[in-house]
Parts: sequence; structure tokens; C-alpha cells
Amino acid sequence: MLDRVIAGFLSNFSLVMLILAVVLAFALSRPWRGAAGSSLSEELFRWVSLLAVGLVGLYTGVSHIFFSQNAAAEIGWQTSPFQFEVGMADLTIGVLGVLAFRAGLGFRAAATIAATIFFGGDAIGHVRQMVIAHNFAPGNAGPWFWTDILVPIVLIACLVTLWRQQRRLAVSGR
Repeated sequence: MLDRVIAGFLSNFSLVMLILAVVLAFALSRPWRGAAGSSLSEELFRWVSLLAVGLVGLYTGVSHIFFSQNAAAEIGWQTSPFQFEVGMADLTIGVLGVLAFRAGLGFRAAATIAATIFFGGDAIGHVRQMVIAHNFAPGNAGPWFWTDILVPIVLIACLVTLWRQQRRLAVSGR
């Protein structure tokens, strides 16, 4: 029983982290609670960056590098030496996500660009596998595919909102 719960958690890790990030952002956003402080966009960017990019990137990096057979099977692939390279890219994106949690807008923009390109490429790869190879394995067509689409959208929307807020503050002289 417990092994199925753990397996389900890990199979849906990207979606669990995205949902947890959204819940934390709403819970910790000061304006949401009626107090002065960080905006919902700020909290949402921070938690999505830390959890849905950072922890997911670290998890998938470790999975592809050290548990390549399991990672490949979950995606519906054969084990490949290229998984090491994918794992290193995942680790890179994960570290950027963790660092963006407290970084300034410029670093956040760079981290968002990197994550968007990487996740967007993943999403395209998943679609190609669905269309060409009829690969509808959970790791290819399930939550991982959807978070590859949703996470960059959330990051970009938050980043644009934060940039506009910063610009308004600069114009108003605060």
C-alpha cells in the first residue's frame, strides 16, 4: 500500500509540486491576507520557481543520471546514454529554479527563459512521441507533459506582472 502511494507521488511529482507551489503562494501572499507585503505574483513566482522548477529539476536530474532504467521506463523509452546529458540539463534548470527563489528580476528573467526553452522542448518532444510513436506512457503524456506547458506560462505571467509592478514603482518614484 505505502509503496503504491510513494510510486504515485513520484509519478506525479511535477504536478504535486506545481499544486503545492500555488497553494503556498496563495497562503503566503500578504495582499491576499489583507496586509502589506509581497504580491501574489511575487509569491507565485518564488514558489513555482523553487518547487515546480527547482525541486522537480533536481529530482528528474537525479532520476535520469542515477536511476536511468526507471526514468526511461516511466517515459516509455529505452535506456539511453543520452539520459546522462538530459539529467545534467535537468540539474542545471533545477539549480536555476532554486536560486531564482530569492534572486532579482534580471536573474529571474534568465532562469525563466532557460526553463521555458527546456520545458517547451520537453513538451514538443512529448507531443512528437505521442504522434509518431503513439507513446502515451504516464511519464510522456501524463502530468509531466502538462506541467511542461503550465509551469512556463505561470513563470512568464508572473515575471511580466512583476516587471510591470517594478516599472510602476520606478515611475512613481517609490
